Amino acid sequence: MIRRDLDRMAECGGELRDAEPAVKQPFELGLAAMTACRWDTAIEHFQEARTRAGRGQLVPLLVQIGVCHYMQGCLVDALKEFGESSRLAEREGDKPGRAAALANIGVIHHEYGELGSALTHLNEAMAISRESGNHRAVALCLGNIGNIQRDKGRLDDALKSHEDALVISRRIGDDPGVVSGLGNTASVRRDKGELDKALELYAEAVEKAREVGDNLGYAVELGSIGGVYRDKGDLDRALKFHEDSLAGARRIGFRLGEATELGNVGLILEKRGAHGQAIPNLVETLTILMLVGVSHGQNQALFGLSRCDDAVGRERMQELLKQSAVSDEAAADLLDRVDQLRLRRPRPTRRS
Repeated sequence: MIRRDLDRMAECGGELRDAEPAVKQPFELGLAAMTACRWDTAIEHFQEARTRAGRGQLVPLLVQIGVCHYMQGCLVDALKEFGESSRLAEREGDKPGRAAALANIGVIHHEYGELGSALTHLNEAMAISRESGNHRAVALCLGNIGNIQRDKGRLDDALKSHEDALVISRRIGDDPGVVSGLGNTASVRRDKGELDKALELYAEAVEKAREVGDNLGYAVELGSIGGVYRDKGDLDRALKFHEDSLAGARRIGFRLGEATELGNVGLILEKRGAHGQAIPNLVETLTILMLVGVSHGQNQALFGLSRCDDAVGRERMQELLKQSAVSDEAAADLLDRVDQLRLRRPRPTRRS
């Protein structure tokens, strides 16, 4: 299956509370649009404020624009905004703004699979946040660092990072931080083989997200619950949670979450032998992930497609790709990737 950690984006905006109306009003309209998950509208309002803002007011605007781009799956655009906000914040001595930008750059590098660079940016953001006493940002960085530690296989370190983040978030009343802390702790428990404990923590995260209106956390953790049921072999229940997660990601316009759950639904359909239904999902997953450059998930989608190809044969596979509106050129490229993956598969060992 394809897994998705709940990396949290750092937001930034308090510095504009006392701004002149020409800047403050479009900024607040942008924040309201973000709350409604209307990302394009939010960007338009922030860009309007940006044209009227002084240099010292640009950092929070750039950070918020970058967050909107991230939610839309436009990672290159997001990275550009975060990079500019980080450089500007350093020149202006804006420590909270620089910490937010660096933390978000770390998240993008994590999406790209560049774990060392992600960790460097997040550690720098956390050091700045600790120095300035920004506990919310410290918890956010700890959680995102924990996700990278889990990817590196350092499960005990990851568990400590997530538990520390959860303690801070609960202490300061940061509800989305509590949701991500619970969910990310559950992911480590799952990797340790503690499936029932993971399920309990994921369920708590979903309930908390529902209670506080954290739509992102709600969608991501529903998918995580589906993953545990898949681990347990309960494909019917797993499929239901993945479909609910997909619907949630679509409602909020979270492009990477949509790609993840399209893939997970496709992989379960393939396992059930519903190849004609699985292929469009897996193709769309692969298309999105390749387009945005996210590393994790591409091989899983290709693996699912290769199993479909094994099951139905190349001629039928080509027909099904055509029915999924895949061009001849794109289909040839995709099947070439499938063949390359098949060559890399380990050969089964014979038993005597």
